[in-house]
Amino acid sequence: LTLLLASCATMRPDECRFANWHDVGLGDGLAGRPLSLYNARIEDCTEAAVRVDGNAYLRGRDEGLQSYCRLENAVVVGLNGSSYEGVCPAGIDGEFRWRYEIAYNVYAARGEVVRIDGRLRSTEERLHRIDRDEDKRLHDAKNDDERRRIRRDADDARRRARNELRDLDFAALRARDNLRAAEWTLSTLR
Repeated sequence: LTLLLASCATMRPDECRFANWHDVGLGDGLAGRPLSLYNARIEDCTEAAVRVDGNAYLRGRDEGLQSYCRLENAVVVGLNGSSYEGVCPAGIDGEFRWRYEIAYNVYAARGEVVRIDGRLRSTEERLHRIDRDEDKRLHDAKNDDERRRIRRDADDARRRARNELRDLDFAALRARDNLRAAEWTLSTLR
């Protein structure tokens, strides 16, 4: 339980004691972390009997957010697959969120293409293994009945693998189309 609670801590006691609160806030702002993290830091440092300099933290966080909340950064955050925590000021939040979501869609579409390509490779490898296993088992078979059963089982396994490959090919086409559409939408932002 102690290890579990320690893993939830945002700051260790020694970090609380030696923290430059302006720099901690600046780092949180630059990373687009939510203000709730500040509350968690206060709790951690209170447990360590360390007083947090809230004014310095908030000044640093505001400076960091000025850099983080630039519209071009919304694209960077989205393409990295990072989450947007709604930390930008109301005047820019809608535009930032819109750009972030467009970029995040590209990130997600790229991930889907990679995932499907991996499944395609894995299924193709399975198809090759079925052939190799069939050859080995046929070589070791004792009689014609056993060979017929081995061929029938291998044919069934090949049919399932080929059907899966066909479905994955269609999924890959759709995923690539989605990626192209998402990248085109992103290109209109720049």
